[in-house]
Amino acid sequence: MKITLFYDHVTVLDYAYFSEHLGPVGHSQVVDVEFIGKTDHEGMLYDFSLAKKKVKEIIDKECDHRFVVPKAMTTIKDDQAHIKTSFGFGDESIEYWCPSEGICEIPFAHVSDATLVAHLEQLVMEHMPETVSAVKLRLRSEVLESEASFFHYTHGLKDHYGNCQRLIHGHRSTVNVYRNSIRDYELEEMLASDLFSSNIHFVMWDNIVNKEDIIKSEDMEAPVGRLPNTPIVEIKYTSQQGEFRAKLPGKICYITPKETTVENLSIHFCSLIKNEFALENEQITVNAFEGIGKGSTTTLV
Repeated sequence: MKITLFYDHVTVLDYAYFSEHLGPVGHSQVVDVEFIGKTDHEGMLYDFSLAKKKVKEIIDKECDHRFVVPKAMTTIKDDQAHIKTSFGFGDESIEYWCPSEGICEIPFAHVSDATLVAHLEQLVMEHMPETVSAVKLRLRSEVLESEASFFHYTHGLKDHYGNCQRLIHGHRSTVNVYRNSIRDYELEEMLASDLFSSNIHFVMWDNIVNKEDIIKSEDMEAPVGRLPNTPIVEIKYTSQQGEFRAKLPGKICYITPKETTVENLSIHFCSLIKNEFALENEQITVNAFEGIGKGSTTTLV
């Protein structure tokens, strides 16, 4: 007889992973877990409250708000991680330095749902009670209505007290736009696909090192938005967890005037639409999400 215990939506992972085609990609996924084994003297395979707490603790610590990469890609010395590699058909380069806790190394050549699940299943299994003989995890993306638009983004918050301070972590997010309380799917698609190219790195202007190079390349003071003419963006800041540095292609970066909190992103998106697409006296509302089920709303009249 086979006995299983399942727990859906045990946690939500917000992280970034390395793609050979796109570079750093922000992602958000729901985690489901299934325990396989035998019951104890009380007829229980695993107590639900203990199961959720333990699995969430392990997965969040190992992967949440980290940059997931193949182990061979990373050099770690004195608890500091360094990554230097390329991606895309044009061999775009990326270089990243951070405390080792900002990286999740997996023992595979490529990052995928399957390889990440295999890595996490092994870690979780090491902490299971005797009644559990195997663990199966499932990663699934948020199910959206057919008209909804979403995009992937990475960022880091220098002054955040938690793990959001890690420079390359991210989210898979929707954005809702309303004109006078009526949903505008075309503007949502414009933001997600046209402006953010479905995958973007948001970075605050103050955290950029090579400002003069960017000003010269883009021919404007303190640019805001995409950087079509800038080869490399150098980012650096020191937070509570240590120093974070990165060199990213300008074409995957989007400059913001303020810190890249979801509140500020909501304000920025709403202001952009209000200034460039709204009619006079038209009310614009934007719901900017940070992953799944959380975000910020801004309304401008």
